[in-house]
Amino acid sequence: MLTAEEIGHVRSSFDMVFANASDMTTTFYNRVFELAPECRPMFRDDMDVLKRDFIATLAVLVGSLDQMTGLMSSTDILGRNHARYGVKPEHYPVVGEALLWTLASGLGPQWSDEVEQAWRKVYGIIAQRMIAISARAPRP
Repeated sequence: MLTAEEIGHVRSSFDMVFANASDMTTTFYNRVFELAPECRPMFRDDMDVLKRDFIATLAVLVGSLDQMTGLMSSTDILGRNHARYGVKPEHYPVVGEALLWTLASGLGPQWSDEVEQAWRKVYGIIAQRMIAISARAPRP
């Protein structure tokens, strides 16, 4: 599904933004709420724990890219959890756009077409699987 080159692009770019994880997660959630203000009530007021969980989860996913079984297992858990939070399929494109925008902003000149395409592919795989799993999960 993913080439070694795509995995390398995602991992090296993630390593660069991980150094500023706090700023990255703040920028990401601000962008999500800018693109979809109607989603803000889905989140608690104190976002600190959520931001730490987000970057930790992203690190696990990025670290699992060359182990599809592990990646899909983690993604399945995320899909079920997000279904319980009320996330709908139409939310995934917004999150993807916010993630790519945040990465591009954080990487500046290191953001290239190859890096963008690799992240688009990774996000597409993860989002598609999460949507499929959440469709079978109980909703709130």
